[in-house]
Amino acid sequence: LLLAAVRHAVALALTSPYKVISSASVIDPRDGKRTLALQGINSKMMLERGLRGRSLVVLLPQLGEFDSTEYCEQLVAVLDDIQKAELQLRVIGIGDVDAARRFCNFVGLPLSNMRVDPEGALHAALGLHAGPGWAFPQWIPDAALGLGLCTLPGGPPPATSDYRAVANAWLNYLAMCGGLGAPGT
Repeated sequence: LLLAAVRHAVALALTSPYKVISSASVIDPRDGKRTLALQGINSKMMLERGLRGRSLVVLLPQLGEFDSTEYCEQLVAVLDDIQKAELQLRVIGIGDVDAARRFCNFVGLPLSNMRVDPEGALHAALGLHAGPGWAFPQWIPDAALGLGLCTLPGGPPPATSDYRAVANAWLNYLAMCGGLGAPGT
């Protein structure tokens, strides 16, 4: 385990965050199609319109999480200033297309600025924290996990085969809210 962590740290140090982000595959919630995370940022068309090619890329945890919501509310409050500074804004969060649409509608962020990474692959590639890595024991039936998910925002996923993965994600998220597996929290 320690060797794997060292290998990951070395690989991350040898790869610039820009390369990782720019090569990441995410979903554009406007059409639900996969695209590169920075597709449309610093494009020739943007440069021709006089934009200097500077961008602000914000990586969020799960959409709808308190910090994500508060941060984007602050971004929305200064969108005019961001545009005046000729910055191109891209926000990438963990969630699906429906979550992105609801989130943007709630905070007032233009959907054109949002991309989603349903699996959190970009976050993992950058070595961002995913919590303590806990999982519910296999002896807990998926039906029981689904019952617990009914009490959480968004409820259980449509496919019962996804109950365990979603429940484990919530378990680790709640642990991180408590400061477990989230250095600096």
